[in-house]
Amino acid sequence: MCAIFGICEVNPQKVKKALDIMYHRGIDFHGIKSNLKATFGFNRLAIENININNQPLLKDNVLVVFNGEIYNYKDLIKKYNLNVSTEVEVIYELWKRFGVEFVKLLDGMFAIAIFDKKLYLFRDEFGKKPLYFTKNGIFSSEIKAILPFINKEINFEALGEYLAYNSSIAPNTIYKNIYKLPAGCYYDGEIKRWYDFKRVEDEEWRVENAVLKLEELLINSIYKRMQGDVEIGSLLSGGIDSSLIASIISQKRKIKTFSIGYEGFENYDERKYARIVANHINSEHYEINYTKKDFFDHFEKVLNDMDEPVADSSFFPANFLASKIPLKVVMSGEGSDELFLGYRRYEEFLGFFSAYLPNKKWLKKYLERHPEDIKEWEVFRRFFADEPVFRGINETFFQRQISKILKVKAKEVDFKRFLKGWGSFDFSYFDLKVWIGEVLLMKLDKMFMSHTIEARSPFLDRNLVEFIFSLPEEIRGNKKFLVKEVAKKYLPFEIINRRKKGFAYPFLEWLKKENEFKIIVDVNRKSKIFNEEYLKEIIKTGHKRYKQHLWTLYLFSRWYKKEFL
Repeated sequence: MCAIFGICEVNPQKVKKALDIMYHRGIDFHGIKSNLKATFGFNRLAIENININNQPLLKDNVLVVFNGEIYNYKDLIKKYNLNVSTEVEVIYELWKRFGVEFVKLLDGMFAIAIFDKKLYLFRDEFGKKPLYFTKNGIFSSEIKAILPFINKEINFEALGEYLAYNSSIAPNTIYKNIYKLPAGCYYDGEIKRWYDFKRVEDEEWRVENAVLKLEELLINSIYKRMQGDVEIGSLLSGGIDSSLIASIISQKRKIKTFSIGYEGFENYDERKYARIVANHINSEHYEINYTKKDFFDHFEKVLNDMDEPVADSSFFPANFLASKIPLKVVMSGEGSDELFLGYRRYEEFLGFFSAYLPNKKWLKKYLERHPEDIKEWEVFRRFFADEPVFRGINETFFQRQISKILKVKAKEVDFKRFLKGWGSFDFSYFDLKVWIGEVLLMKLDKMFMSHTIEARSPFLDRNLVEFIFSLPEEIRGNKKFLVKEVAKKYLPFEIINRRKKGFAYPFLEWLKKENEFKIIVDVNRKSKIFNEEYLKEIIKTGHKRYKQHLWTLYLFSRWYKKEFL
């Protein structure tokens, strides 16, 4: 929706400089206000209450600014008899009544800053809206707006997280002394949690009523995300998740849908499936073609829009797709695979719950005597050693590899904080926190907001996720069973039952053809961060066994070259 920035001093010039850096996040209005101790700034992308919802709000020496959408703000006005009409005013009034507890009343996606005698920061439970800060009183929607005010230095703990999970993990960022507020937390000088997902099983659920409840919750989630005074479209990959969302929207109004593909690379191109859905729901459909030239021409822009390295290759076509969308708001299908175990690899991890081997100790010793530098070896080592096997669907470098590749002593990546002992629901919780929170939602925010578009994710709704975490394991099932049952009412059979296909395109082929991987070694000879011998091994065999490792190192090298060389 917007960009927010603030500093705990009276300095409108600094704030204006930061807002100029984030101009792309909101071009409809720009505001700066100060009280006696702080200055807040705001770039607006107007979606709701277009003519009256400007920020920051300064009242009784309290400063308030926020980025996002509060879907239930009208209900809160009625419930608490508030004499206001906008979201930011609702936030102020609830703050005055309830203090930090006010945030528990909000239903939406948000990053909120309040200065009332001191600075308070709040972030929504999924982390849909980014919020970065320093401990000396600066906050921002983007890292790049803070960089002019600090000395840039690599955070090696965050680099270890990036190697493991494609991104730094909150509260770390790749920069020392810049932090990101974790999802579901607030900051008042310390990071404190205001919300977390819980697993409270309700044995009353049966398949029949669970399907009906999921449909009801998804419809409600979509409809509340359709509110606003602007046209809303939908991304459409041709997969079941985005197709179901677009179909439900189309029950209410004709919509525009958008898909991207790769001409000449039919194995990666899903536009034919998107076309089937678009015809089925009668949407106004747009197809975008993404080429090798587009990939290289826009590489530096995407790096800049990322803010810090995030090794998900889909950032690049997503950014290009966003540049072709003539709307302010689009819906997207993120979250369904993780909540309903749609990835094939989840099924593989499920197998470890029932696996029994009487010779585990002997096999553990055998594996340790015959180490292999591949993920399969590491997964079985964990199983035989009675360690947690699942450590995120997007785990790339495992700890031994991180220690091997970094020249500095690598601090062990803390994965245990994301394991709750919930059986297969650990998969969903872990990936909500790491893969979705730190990678997919950052892609939606940064790539689409770089083109002044807000992306909304109906599957990532608090009520819907709490419902999923209440289901017995056998009712939730896997392979998106419940989602497919709902979709039978809305989509053609060939879409519901098509084989799951991840978002992929031929970027590694393009990089290899252009001999781009030499950049990894060239940059490392200047940075001296990685062990060169291991780098060369990964580059030599990357197309066979280290594909994601290779991309992770290449992206970091391009980012490091841009920022430090």
